[in-house]
Amino acid sequence: MAKQKRRVTITSRKNLARIEREELQRRAITIGAIAIGVIVIAITAFGLIKEGILEPQKPVVTVGETEVSIAEFQTWARFKRFQLVNQYANYYSFMQTFGDESTRSLIENNLRQIQFQLEPAFLGAAVIDEVVADIFIRQEAERRGITVSDAEVDKYIAENFFLYYPEGTPTTVPTVGAIPTSTLTSLQLTLVPQEPTETPTAEAEPTEAEQSDAEGTDAEGTEAEPTPALPTPTVITEDAYQAQLQDYLSYIDSYANVTEEELRWLIQSDLYQEKVLEALSADIEAEEEQVWARHILLAEEEETTQVYERLEAGEGFAELAQELSTDTGSGALGGDLGWFGAGQMVAPFEEAAFSLDVGEISEPVESTFGWHVIQVLGREVRPISNERLVQIRQQTFQVWLAEQRDSTDVVIADYWSEEVPTEPTIPAHLLLP
Repeated sequence: MAKQKRRVTITSRKNLARIEREELQRRAITIGAIAIGVIVIAITAFGLIKEGILEPQKPVVTVGETEVSIAEFQTWARFKRFQLVNQYANYYSFMQTFGDESTRSLIENNLRQIQFQLEPAFLGAAVIDEVVADIFIRQEAERRGITVSDAEVDKYIAENFFLYYPEGTPTTVPTVGAIPTSTLTSLQLTLVPQEPTETPTAEAEPTEAEQSDAEGTDAEGTEAEPTPALPTPTVITEDAYQAQLQDYLSYIDSYANVTEEELRWLIQSDLYQEKVLEALSADIEAEEEQVWARHILLAEEEETTQVYERLEAGEGFAELAQELSTDTGSGALGGDLGWFGAGQMVAPFEEAAFSLDVGEISEPVESTFGWHVIQVLGREVRPISNERLVQIRQQTFQVWLAEQRDSTDVVIADYWSEEVPTEPTIPAHLLLP
């Protein structure tokens, strides 16, 4: 067999250059692909970080130097939704127990109001007002040295969420004090004659049988049947309370995405508000100047002329109020509005009433309700009722809050409406048609 010759490949410089170029191109493509992959991964990672970490930390509200992040705003909003949804469910369940249409209609109105309050635009605006107020309240608490302890938060949760009172059920405090009475002057007695009262008769002595009954025995001296005691509510134990608490915390975490730590922060806010309100209203007097007045309300100013003419002719104010006043509530009482202090009536009416002497009748006074003819029946410094005192304290607090907001730079981000959560929501089967 003939011996084959070996082929020797001679590579020219031109070929070597081409091979090197192709190798460089392959490396460039590989590096480029790797770089693109790294960029894609980086962009994806940044998107996840931005969405999960950076975005929730963006401020939705800035009050002075204090910021409220989207995450904090959403926690507050979810808890508010949770409360409204639970309130809705309770109202709905309550409505099922009534058969009459008037009561059901009234409850349905409440349900529709809650549905409106759950609308993102309404709920978000309400939450922004609350978080802004919370910042001012906490700042004021710090200035005054007011603190809220963990023990106070624990107590609030136990009592308000579970009606659990480990130290015993508190004694109910009456919310309305005794209505003060006034000794009428001769002028006032002329203006408002008092109805005669019956002379009380002497109280008869109790009979032997009545005495025996009062002492727990009958007329024959045998022991009377004891009155059965009313059942008392079952007292919850500490272990049972802790079990209920843990169930509740798990439920609110899974259903409303509110953790225990976040819940305690929100409760702390309520307690701070109570304490700051109390501090701001500590100097409010328990007495105030009040006016006792009556009025005749008319639709047109021209109608007041007839009233003045009839009053001058000797007709009684009360009788004219019963006949002519469009305020049928007070009209039935002869126009009597009782005693009131500053801030309880519309401004034009209040200004006129407080400028009159006892017995004096005003010129026509216009308000949003119509035209008033006012007569003052009394003026004196009187104790403020508990209900009125609460009202004054709330007014004082709201004025203070408005002053804080007016004097502080409050910035609300344009994108706040996009960050309002829509969960939790009312179960579909409970929604009204």
